[in-house]
Amino acid sequence: MLTIALREKNSAFAHGIKIIIEKICSRRYEPYQFLSAEHHDAADIVFISLDDSWIVADCYKIPQITTTQRVVLICRRQEHEKLMFRPCLYMLPVIFREEEIEEITLKVAHWTEISRRGKRTLPVPASVCKFCTTRHFSVTERELLKYMACGHSLSDVALLMKIDEAQALQHRKTIMKKLSINNYQGLVRFIRVNLHFLIT
Repeated sequence: MLTIALREKNSAFAHGIKIIIEKICSRRYEPYQFLSAEHHDAADIVFISLDDSWIVADCYKIPQITTTQRVVLICRRQEHEKLMFRPCLYMLPVIFREEEIEEITLKVAHWTEISRRGKRTLPVPASVCKFCTTRHFSVTERELLKYMACGHSLSDVALLMKIDEAQALQHRKTIMKKLSINNYQGLVRFIRVNLHFLIT
């Protein structure tokens, strides 16, 4: 039996997901059960929307709740772009609120397939959650870090950000201080090991 939990404040959106799941399960002749939000830990699949305070919250570590549970994030496209700086959320499968019913149905059908049950999409390495410290970074610092992750030199980053190289260097020093990294090589290593998801 497929068990599903919904942690979604928008009751209309939650109801829409329930209807989609009911149709998918009835086509498959598969029994299903909706669990209350409080019992989401026991569900095969959990749909969860972002808390209002996600940007400053402690690390979610959602994919580490169980080894089998699939967690699906519900958010807007614009919010998802910002989640690159919260990898514990960015690496989750996602439903965008702006998507059409057909798109959501295809995604949900794929995620609830019996063959995919008990398999997480992308487990989050424990080391990557260290990057959640960037919740205290400025927008400019985050932008600089993203360009660095893509392999741009400091002078290229300055041009791309339309700031002078001295300002870019100062932002890089601030980033290193916030990450408790003492030298440039350490920052490059940290980016290579932990921030591959920023590379576009």
